[in-house]
Amino acid sequence: MKTVQNITLFLSVLLLIGLVYISFFNVYQTDDYIYSYGTKKLGFLGNVCDFYMHWGGRYFGYTINMLNPVSKDPLNILPKIYPVFLLTSFLAVIILNFRLYFNYSFAEALRKSLLLFFIYTVGLISLPEHYFWITGSNVYFLPVILSGLLFFFYGKFQQSHKKWWFFLSTVIIFILMGANEIIALLLLGVLSFICFEKPSKEKKILLTIGIIGFLISFLAPGNFNRMVKSDDAFYWIWTKRAAFFTFNFGYIFIKTVFLIPLFTAIFFEEFTILKSKINFTKACIICMISLLPLMFLGYLINIVGRQNDNIVIFFLSTFSFILLYKKENLKRFWWISFLVIFLPETDFFNKNYSGFNIDYNMNNFVQEIAVTDLKAYDEEIKSRISLIQNSKEDSLKIDKIREVPKVLYFDELSSAKEEKKYVNDQLEKYFNKKSIVVK
Repeated sequence: MKTVQNITLFLSVLLLIGLVYISFFNVYQTDDYIYSYGTKKLGFLGNVCDFYMHWGGRYFGYTINMLNPVSKDPLNILPKIYPVFLLTSFLAVIILNFRLYFNYSFAEALRKSLLLFFIYTVGLISLPEHYFWITGSNVYFLPVILSGLLFFFYGKFQQSHKKWWFFLSTVIIFILMGANEIIALLLLGVLSFICFEKPSKEKKILLTIGIIGFLISFLAPGNFNRMVKSDDAFYWIWTKRAAFFTFNFGYIFIKTVFLIPLFTAIFFEEFTILKSKINFTKACIICMISLLPLMFLGYLINIVGRQNDNIVIFFLSTFSFILLYKKENLKRFWWISFLVIFLPETDFFNKNYSGFNIDYNMNNFVQEIAVTDLKAYDEEIKSRISLIQNSKEDSLKIDKIREVPKVLYFDELSSAKEEKKYVNDQLEKYFNKKSIVVK
């Protein structure tokens, strides 16, 4: 399987270089402005409490966003370097874990981390929101990196039994429970599994901390304020919940099933080592943990989107592991994965259900590098913000952004004739304007 690994490694390096290049044209989004506005108006702690009471319980994810420096960063430096920092951190954490769990040299661990980075990236449901939307990265990508750190800290504790590593594990667990609901449910499932499989004092402490953080996050008044009340009959609302669970699971299954041959071909050696430590039954139980957040999203009648990114890599890893117990020759079909990942996004669903269209990101990535004038996009955004900032008018009608990127995250303002969007409201509040719309 050296051939497929070398091909993937080459593509991964190109992908990483391309993403770093694209990040140099990244800009602040309206969410960054509204977080900054809230902190300026209510103070840091006041804004944290306001979000917890009226918006949601992500006490880590939302809190770190309160520190957004958009008002202190006129040169837009942070959006251009922060994605690079996160990508570098992601690779560094993977390297640490490969060295710890498989005793690889640094060079081999780096090689494997780049391979996993490629799989992770093509598996993303919303690459722009995951990598380049600062507030989104803090909620969905940063917790993945922290999860890798938890994996490393707990592994070091298991090997050395030093309390320092255990303490770091408890801190990361509490942080992750307030990162986002998907990570919280996956982590709670994993902690419950390891605690009941082989109970110990330390595992019970970790589970207890996880439950406390989980309750603080999920019982936030803001979560209940945002829940949509429905007048539908009991049987109909539960039918819709079951349908959304089924469709969301179906989407993730279809998306991952085409990546499994490539994934198993690349990491066949690692899976073989793990098979000697984890039996088939345990592997199935771990894989089923991915159903917890899917049931939660189904209950909320939440369509597949950026929140499912954390489920994809978990399901892909665990389901691939299960299949290898029965079908080791899956890796022979790695070429099918390569054929699929370069296809353009499917166009089977209308705008309301466009989240169910499958995209492996590589086609958009190539177009972004080859076609999109990223410098023009960067300049257009700068001109727009400068115009709004320096205008003395209370109501503004501005030009649309002409050069719209595919990989960088961007959501356009609505016009005066359209229903007002959240992006309009956020800019209006930050710049203290009565109305900001596009022509």
